[in-house]
Amino acid sequence: MGGEEQNVPLRRPLLDAVALFEHLQLGYALVGGIAAMYYGRQRFTEDVDFAVVPGHMDVLAANGNIMKEHGFDPTCTFKLYHDSGIDVDIWKDEFSEQIISRAREADLAGRRVKIAEPHDLIAMKLRAGRVQDDYDVTQILRGTAIDDAIVQQRVTPEQFSRYLDLKRRG
Repeated sequence: MGGEEQNVPLRRPLLDAVALFEHLQLGYALVGGIAAMYYGRQRFTEDVDFAVVPGHMDVLAANGNIMKEHGFDPTCTFKLYHDSGIDVDIWKDEFSEQIISRAREADLAGRRVKIAEPHDLIAMKLRAGRVQDDYDVTQILRGTAIDDAIVQQRVTPEQFSRYLDLKRRG
């Protein structure tokens, strides 16, 4: 992706969400389709996905005016509705805090954005278990160096077995 503005899909809601999280000092990491694209998967996505620290809904609910300033509907805090019509999904992942703590900074759309590191992104996608996520995993493996032992530490034995199958098929 290289951080070039024209290559970053859903730029405005992505940047507004990052600005909102930073304004409210909420830890976050970009995940989902845009993160998969960053690591080598060319694909279409209709939304922006983040992992956000636990308790974020209470912080957002207490700061409706700040949500409005950043282009979001303050009446919903489990999912963010941007005034562009694009949804910003917040993944419910039991490992969100660890994912956020290991996130790396990347240049996207002209600014620094925290993005899930690739092992965490693969683990999240294996936990989701959808066909599109399996395909994302195979594409990330093609474009990014991945340490199997790290993936194995972050998923169940069944998920790791699926990972190895995806890697073989890749």
